[in-house]
Amino acid sequence: MKLKITFLLFILSFTFISFAQQRISNLEMGKYELSRGHYTRSVDYLNQAIQQQPDLYYGFYFRGIAKEALEDFVGAEQDYTKAIAIYPNRADVFTERAVIRDRLFNFTGAFEDFAKAISIDSADANIYFNRAVSLLSLNQFEACILDCNNAERLKFKNENLYIIRGAAKAGLTSHNTAIDDFNKVIKKNPKNTYALNQRGKALTELSKKDSALMDFNLVLKIDSTNIDALFNRSTVYMTDMKTDLALADLKKAIRLSPDYASAYFNRAIIFGNSKKYKESLNDYDKVLELNPENVLAYFNRAIVKSENKDLKGALKDYDKVIELFPDFADAYYNRSLLKKDLNNLKGSTDDYKKAMEIKQRNYSLNDSIKFTKGIQLMKLLTENTPDEKKNEANEKIQNSMADIQLHSVYSITLLPVPKNFRIYKTVGKQHYQSEMVSLVNNKDSVDSKKVKDEISQLALAIAKNPSDASNYLDRAILFSSIKSYNESFADYDKAILLNPKNPMAWFSRANTRFKLLEIIHSFDDVNQSESPNIKKDKPAVQADHTYEMVINDYNKTLKLDSSFTFAWFNNANTKILLGKYKEAADDLTRAIQLYPTLSDAYFNRGLILIFLGYKAEACKDISKAGELGIQEAYQVIKRYCYK
Repeated sequence: MKLKITFLLFILSFTFISFAQQRISNLEMGKYELSRGHYTRSVDYLNQAIQQQPDLYYGFYFRGIAKEALEDFVGAEQDYTKAIAIYPNRADVFTERAVIRDRLFNFTGAFEDFAKAISIDSADANIYFNRAVSLLSLNQFEACILDCNNAERLKFKNENLYIIRGAAKAGLTSHNTAIDDFNKVIKKNPKNTYALNQRGKALTELSKKDSALMDFNLVLKIDSTNIDALFNRSTVYMTDMKTDLALADLKKAIRLSPDYASAYFNRAIIFGNSKKYKESLNDYDKVLELNPENVLAYFNRAIVKSENKDLKGALKDYDKVIELFPDFADAYYNRSLLKKDLNNLKGSTDDYKKAMEIKQRNYSLNDSIKFTKGIQLMKLLTENTPDEKKNEANEKIQNSMADIQLHSVYSITLLPVPKNFRIYKTVGKQHYQSEMVSLVNNKDSVDSKKVKDEISQLALAIAKNPSDASNYLDRAILFSSIKSYNESFADYDKAILLNPKNPMAWFSRANTRFKLLEIIHSFDDVNQSESPNIKKDKPAVQADHTYEMVINDYNKTLKLDSSFTFAWFNNANTKILLGKYKEAADDLTRAIQLYPTLSDAYFNRGLILIFLGYKAEACKDISKAGELGIQEAYQVIKRYCYK
């Protein structure tokens, strides 16, 4: 007996040690992948570490860092908040969360976190530096310089300190002292392109254009794809009326960074001044596609439309300017002139009076109120900045320009299971022919010969026992996989006739009809295109099919088994195609309640919410999808969440 107890204790101890080693291994592997710049791999390992130990402080902290690198700021803030709840006395986590909150435009929360970090460790130079960066983004230049001085006093080593302080000094129009800070950086590192760019901008403000061009040219000699230098050089060319050179730089900047709104904006100005109205309007349209709240883009586009005799279009743009920024006096003044041309004399007079009233009011405002209004306008004018230059050692999947699409419906597979699949356990449920089913939502090709061999075997089984509904269902699924739709539907109908209480039959028939409709609509789209060399074979089917029929089958499935997650998911996809977005989102919510780690459901619901305009909720869903392994989620976040 003693020997058995000792042996049992040894097994338990070994199990505990193995579990602890696995936990440590996941955490350490997460940190290792993070250090290598493999951020999604890092998240995967840290997910496992957190799952094994939900109160693992470092798991949340490092996962927050990985998400921050992937520009998932919503997810990063959530992880830092969880880390703080577990261990609230780490200044560095408050600093990290403050930086993230700044990126999320939660400035109140950010400065509360900076203050908390300083109360924990007032000698941490990193806190003052990061707060200085936030202050610079808000044009609070004097406070920014003070924090830079504190960081310098505490021996902050990073040369970016002088770049930030120099930029703040330039903001106060102290361009010569700003150049002194930039020179400190350039003296230590003559190839620091950021410092050279900033010095060039300061020299431009001092009207030392030749010296500024020398700095921008040097940057481009070091890095011919430096978008900042191309843009800055183009502004010098614009002021010197060298429009051809300016256009060449802007064209290259846009080619390198297709979402660089400032480049489109300046190019639109050049085209407008050259009376190339069509080109100018196209560029302003692009700016507003990238940032729908850019006040000056609407304002300038209104001017171009007016010059191009599109008075109603111009009026609509001035209306939008005033909607976004009701204190824009010039917008009222221009609109008053436009209304006069449209014979709306009363409206013209009212707008003129409003413009004069705002100008008088702004003239009498004290400096602090003017500053607040300036910040408000600045936020409305925020442009998309060019993507950072990719570090090939780091994973920057969020910079990919791949198409973003809804994740497809799930179908039962009877073939060898591929890498990405889901299992639905059917134990304890009636009318299922197996204890569990495998489901996939990819479009991998199948081995037709193997499928046909399986179909032949099922034909023999059906001949022996024609009343077994499961064989008809299996054969229908196989027929569907090789696009033999008439045969597939015939077998589904027979399976349902023999056993109408099997939800898998209704579910699979809905899936097959959904995929058939996808092919039919794809065929119609190609037929309507102007591409004569593209040909698709339209599937031969005997009866009409509709998405309403698909939804009816999914509803029947859910009536028989309301816990079938994938029927809720697939039904949502069908409703999206019918424009029933709210119902689709509700179905995906039900799927998530049943299967809290179903990444595709978070992803699709996030896309629906973006379309419906619920950005905050959408970005939480997309962040969760990324955490659960969907890499294109980070592209969605980059493109839609922080504009």
